[in-house]
Amino acid sequence: MKCLYWNLRGIANSPTSLALKKLLVSNKPDFFFISEPWLDISKFSTFWLHKLGYKLFCVNNRGNLTPNLWCFCSINLNPIVIHIDEQLVSFQTLYNGQIFAIAAIYASTCHIKRRHLWETLTFLQSNNLLPWCMIGDLNTILGSHEQRSNFRPSSTPIHDFQNWSNTNNLIHVPTRGASSG
Repeated sequence: MKCLYWNLRGIANSPTSLALKKLLVSNKPDFFFISEPWLDISKFSTFWLHKLGYKLFCVNNRGNLTPNLWCFCSINLNPIVIHIDEQLVSFQTLYNGQIFAIAAIYASTCHIKRRHLWETLTFLQSNNLLPWCMIGDLNTILGSHEQRSNFRPSSTPIHDFQNWSNTNNLIHVPTRGASSG
């Protein structure tokens, strides 16, 4: 199974839409997630996505605010949504005879709000005893080695993230953010 997550910071412009299309055609993910689309979902044309074999199946719920996490999947998949809130969409899916869960995450930049996210994810994982994949922009780091800055990062959010990660037996896979230079 292939998943793609992109914090694209605006989808309404042609270069971003074209780049997304190229990513989808070249990688053929089963699921892909977009954060920060900066567009009302009702104004997004899904026609070209449907032609590529994808459908929108969920967006996050931010109350009166526009959803900032969109979830798409291959047309032949039928994910069952488990939970939606302002920082995540979680669902289960059947793939190659195996049922498992995915949490698509766009975490708050506020570490206090992220604590609620960690609690919610722990609750979901303990109440849905399936293999889990957590994917997204967690807006935190495991240690200062993951930060490019002259400033020392705050230790409290790092410890919160480390504790949540360790408690839930997560395995971190290498990811690639924006390249510098």
